[in-house]
Amino acid sequence: MNEWVAVAIGGMLGALMRHGLSVTFSLLGPAWLPIATLLANCLGCFAMGILVVCTTYLGQHTHMLAIGLRVGLLGGLTTFSSFALDVAKSWHEGQGMTSATLVLAHVGLGLSALIIGMQAAKTLLPEVAGE
Repeated sequence: MNEWVAVAIGGMLGALMRHGLSVTFSLLGPAWLPIATLLANCLGCFAMGILVVCTTYLGQHTHMLAIGLRVGLLGGLTTFSSFALDVAKSWHEGQGMTSATLVLAHVGLGLSALIIGMQAAKTLLPEVAGE
């Protein structure tokens, strides 16, 4: 039951963060909303990289924290459905290059952010990385 609470609290916080990004970027105009989605996904990937390294080191006794952060917080922050909608909308509007750029940016930058987050955790916390 405690896992459910950890996921619920994390999810609420992640969703609020995601909404905050959307509101902030919407102030710049509707064209900026796909950038808010990209930023949310890249921040989530970066955080996931750090989290994976730290929870691997800390082991099983961080299970509740890891579930709350990975499934809850990062699940609420990141959004595949909004990414898919941004791509579909730009495609439907005849902006094929924008659609392709969004796909490449999300996948490329997301994977890069994950790897950078993992490396940052290993560099800044060598005891966590076992080095």
